[in-house]
Formats: sequence, structure tokens, C-alpha cells
Amino acid sequence: MADYSLTAVERNQKGTPASRRMRREGWVPANIYGASKDPHMVAIGENELLQLMEDEGFFSSLISLEGLNERQDVLVREVQMHPHKPKAMHVDFQRVKADQMLTLNVPVHVSGQEGAPGVIQGGTVSQLIHDVEVTCLPKNIPDYLEMDVGTMEIGDTLHLSDIKAPAGVEINVDPETDQPVVSVVGTKPELEPAVAEEAEETAGEAESGEEEEE
Repeated sequence: MADYSLTAVERNQKGTPASRRMRREGWVPANIYGASKDPHMVAIGENELLQLMEDEGFFSSLISLEGLNERQDVLVREVQMHPHKPKAMHVDFQRVKADQMLTLNVPVHVSGQEGAPGVIQGGTVSQLIHDVEVTCLPKNIPDYLEMDVGTMEIGDTLHLSDIKAPAGVEINVDPETDQPVVSVVGTKPELEPAVAEEAEETAGEAESGEEEEE
């Protein structure tokens, strides 16, 4: 079962003039391809699309296209946005078959920050990668992958190979370039009040000396 649904209508005309006219009427041109079928030109309601795009899961979930001769389950493969406006210009969808393995990116969520020793010591959790490529059947697409940083100290780093994938999901990791995903970095220590006051006085004396020389 699809996680999202979008209303689609048939699109019989192609080319820049037709696409511009369609956008003025509140529709976004789109193509559906894959599953050993011919490409299919459709259009999607712009407001409905933009609303769903605000949810990060939309880009890694099954979507049901309603309103056509037959319902089609698809994945978003590309959304072309206007270079200066929050406006979708074109969408590419890939048809999905229940028994066909898919390769797609899913979000990575970090948990356990509050209790991490490194954070308690004043460090900061830095997430370097926010999504990761996986391969799985449509029924096994995870909403997200989770990394628990609850035991991390300052200076610790977790890599792609440290992500635990759910059953039926393979994380695509190149062992030669196992990328860091999240790390705990230290913060610059603050000066003690007396040291800070002495530093300010020293800076003030230096400025006074410069003024006298002038």
C-alpha cells in the first residue's frame, strides 16, 4: 500500500508552450516511466505536490497516482524546481512493481543526543550525512534509518557501516570509502572569569598604547 497519494491527469501535449500554459493553470508537468512500460505523460496539482514535498518521507515512499485509467504506484525520482521561486517545474516518477528491487535514498535520523557522554561534557553532535542509498523491495522501504549516538564521547565518529538496516534492506556502502555519518565534536572552552578579566585588561592597555603613539 502506498504511503501518499497524488491526483494526476492525462497530459496530451508536450513542449515548452504547453508546459507553460499548464503551470499557469496550477498543474505541474510530469512523466512516469519504468516497469517495462512506455513513458506516460501526466500532470500533477501544484498545491497538492508542494504540500507533500514539505514532508521528508515523501521522497522515499510509495506514492499512489489517482485519477488515471488505472492507479499507479510510483516513486519520485526527480523534481525540477524554479531557480528563484518555490515552484515545481517538472517531476519524474518511476513505476514500482511489488517483486522488483529498488534503489533509493532514505533519511537518516539521529537519536540519543541528550544522554550522550560527549554532549554532557559540552560537545556537539554533527550530522554529516542526512540520507543514505539502500536497496530493497517496495514493501520493505523504511521511513528512515536511525543512528543512536547515546554512548558517543567527544571525538567519536559513526560511519555508514555502523547503520543497522532493518530486515530486507541493504545499505549500499563502499568499504573503501566508508563515509562518516555523525560525530561528536568538542567546543572551545570558555576562559575562567579571572583569566577573561586579565585578557580584557591586557587588550585595553594595548589599545591605549596605540592611541598614545598616534
